[in-house]
Amino acid sequence: MKKGIYGLLVLLAMVAAAFISSSWLGWGCPVQHFTGIPCPGCGLSRAAFALLRLDFWTAFRYHPMIYVLPPIVLLVLFRKKPLLGTKKRESILLWSVMALWAGIWIVRLVMRDPLICGTAA
Repeated sequence: MKKGIYGLLVLLAMVAAAFISSSWLGWGCPVQHFTGIPCPGCGLSRAAFALLRLDFWTAFRYHPMIYVLPPIVLLVLFRKKPLLGTKKRESILLWSVMALWAGIWIVRLVMRDPLICGTAA
């Protein structure tokens, strides 16, 4: 349970950092601000806010992983047994999710998707 609480605190710190960088500093994505390349998570904050407004299509458009990452993160943080029964299956699932996330990021970069650059509303 401590692992879950610590992980949740780290996630909350990341959300606070994203909020500060976009609201107070006007940077949007700090990774993109310093490197010029959008990070794999670009669009997730806007997708989360769209979900809070119950705008499911816009949330998906901002970042398709918004429907995959939160449940996986919560399960990883708070589960007592391995996902899918064994550590091997859990590892395969987590690596698959990371590969999917990387694939979506690469496709969006190649397509020059304006939503990951923060230029579209």
